[in-house]
Amino acid sequence: MTLHPGKIDQAFLDKLRSAGLDDPAITEAANVGFHYNLIDRVADAFAFPVPEELVKERLARMLNLTGNLLKGSRSKQNWIRGEDGVIRPGEVESGRTQLLNTGGATDPGLRRAVEAFVMAQWGRERPMVSSIPQELESYLKKLALHAYRIMDEDLDSLRRAGYSDDMIYEITLVGAVGAALVGLELLFQALYG
Repeated sequence: MTLHPGKIDQAFLDKLRSAGLDDPAITEAANVGFHYNLIDRVADAFAFPVPEELVKERLARMLNLTGNLLKGSRSKQNWIRGEDGVIRPGEVESGRTQLLNTGGATDPGLRRAVEAFVMAQWGRERPMVSSIPQELESYLKKLALHAYRIMDEDLDSLRRAGYSDDMIYEITLVGAVGAALVGLELLFQALYG
C-alpha cells in the first residue's frame, strides 16, 4: 500500500490469505496503512519532530484509547461505495467527503483538484475539476511521492505565492489523503469489488 500500491490485486490478496490473514484482518491492516501513510506525509511536510521513546509510548497509548473511544459499534459492512463509485471504508469516505466539500481556507474545487493531481502521480485517475496552479505542482509531487524531501523552502515558496498557513495545511492534508487513498482503494476494490 505504501511503496507499490499499483501491485495490489487478487494475487496479492491470495498471498495474504495463504499467510493466514482473513478479510477482516486484511481490512484492519489496510486501515492502519492508510492512516500511517496520511500522518507520515503531514508530519514530513511540516517537519514534526520525532518524539523520544517515553513520549512515543505515551502517545501510542493515548491514540489507541482515543481510537477505541471514537470507534463506536462496528458496522457489519466494512465498506461503502462513494458518490464516485469507488469502494472505501465508511469512516474514510465520510472524512474524505467532509474534507473535499466543506468550507475552509481553500476552495473545495481546488481541494478536489489537489486530490486528483496527487492520485495521478500514482497512476490513479480522478476527474480533474480544475487545474492545479503551477506553483503547487512541485510541492504536490513531493508530497505524493517523497514527502520526506519537503523542506521549509517549499513552504516558504507557497507563502510567497500568496498561500496562508491555513491554506497550505488544507492543501497538504488533502494531498496526503489522496496519496494514502491509492493503495487503500485498490485493496478494497480487490476485496469487495
